[in-house]
Amino acid sequence: MLKPFHAPLVLIAVCSIAAGGSVPAAHAAAATSAALMPAATHPATLITHPAAAPAAVGIPTSARTAPLNTAVPVPTPAELQRWIHALASDQYAVRHGAARKLLAAGDAAIPAMKKALDGLTTPEMRHLLRQNIRRIVNLDYLRGPLITIHIKNVSAETVFQNICRQAGTSATILQQGFLPNVTISDTKTPFWQVMQQMAVLTNVSPLMWYNPAPGLQLGLNGVLNRRDIVSFQGAFAVAAQSITLNRSIALNQPLHPVSKMFNLDMVLLTIPGKTGPLQMQNPDITKAVDNHGNSLVGPAQPIFQPEWFPTQSTSVYNLNLPLQWPHKPGTLITTLKGYVPVLASYHKTTLNLKIKAKGTTHQTLHGVRVSVGHLQKFNGLWQFNITIRLPEAQAAVNTPTPTQQSIINQIQNFNGTIYNKSGTVVNPNGWSSGGNWQQQIVYTIPMQMGIKPARFTESIYTRARHFKIPFDLKNIPMP
Repeated sequence: MLKPFHAPLVLIAVCSIAAGGSVPAAHAAAATSAALMPAATHPATLITHPAAAPAAVGIPTSARTAPLNTAVPVPTPAELQRWIHALASDQYAVRHGAARKLLAAGDAAIPAMKKALDGLTTPEMRHLLRQNIRRIVNLDYLRGPLITIHIKNVSAETVFQNICRQAGTSATILQQGFLPNVTISDTKTPFWQVMQQMAVLTNVSPLMWYNPAPGLQLGLNGVLNRRDIVSFQGAFAVAAQSITLNRSIALNQPLHPVSKMFNLDMVLLTIPGKTGPLQMQNPDITKAVDNHGNSLVGPAQPIFQPEWFPTQSTSVYNLNLPLQWPHKPGTLITTLKGYVPVLASYHKTTLNLKIKAKGTTHQTLHGVRVSVGHLQKFNGLWQFNITIRLPEAQAAVNTPTPTQQSIINQIQNFNGTIYNKSGTVVNPNGWSSGGNWQQQIVYTIPMQMGIKPARFTESIYTRARHFKIPFDLKNIPMP
């Protein structure tokens, strides 16, 4: 649930590039593929471009994912119209059969369905049309990019930038050290599969810590090492990392029963720019068995509150899965299936404001006025102000709407980018804030080493929706 926003009188933070560190990997990779589905709807077919999966460079056959989905043939306009008219049938099987065909047609069916909504329709037709449009849009939102790259003996950094550029993001490699030249060949291969191939070749993959820099933060010993067990799911990857065994004794109960649980640490990988900030709950398990046939399903986990809005965007999210330790345990978790409930932000709007010495430039998002300006030098450092103001009536009682609150929170996290006059990204030297809603909240941003800023941009997400990201992991060694 969104909490009321109370502006601190003083807030100081320092932005810096994090130093690298190592994250332990778990075990030999095994992965499967499954379609993504919105949490509130029935399963739907995930449509991708046709892809012939080539041999994965450096990864054994047992570690590769299942074959990619093949594309559904594009229907003709006459077929689309026939299916749309069938939605008005008084026979349930005919209506819903036509709805399934329209859903399978994907993006190709959206214009015809939208046009049908403007014409004469029955309530059932409108329901099915809107439901299909929503499902297709949801799948488009989550569908992962397909990478085509054929490179021989080229620097790893150049290859990472090429791969990420095709996915609509960028790559920052921290702790580079010595990076080898690599040879890699893929045609229309899912992004995270290509990134794992690169992890095998270079030992460089996404890092666990949060860094405000845009794009993927990569470094040595990240979360896609050759021994990681990974389930690839469109724009996402779910990886098993490590297992911790817990043993507790209930001294306040008769006979002091012993409870044995163990926790599986997992990570969810996302593509920066493909999705906005995420909020997720611990995974929900549908099946967990060891090689002795024991069920390992632990206690149910609570779901998150739908009113909460995610505000911090990163590419690696930590998850924790409690499992039940059996009386006679096996040596492997042979099957671990389930899904991660996710609240994903979307509908991105970009703040793009020129930093002026005199006066301000401003942009208004859902009633929240964001102003940038008052550029001046103080103690040898250039600094400027970012000002947030609510509409007068709401400011008087400090009652932003949920959408306004999410915008405020995202600006508070300060994930924006500052450029100088030549377009080079420059770093702030921390920031401070003051004020209240009866007037306005002002953030003062000093710059490093006398650099003069010229423009401020930040991506702001104004909507969120629920999804379930399925995973299917195999042969995880038990402690």
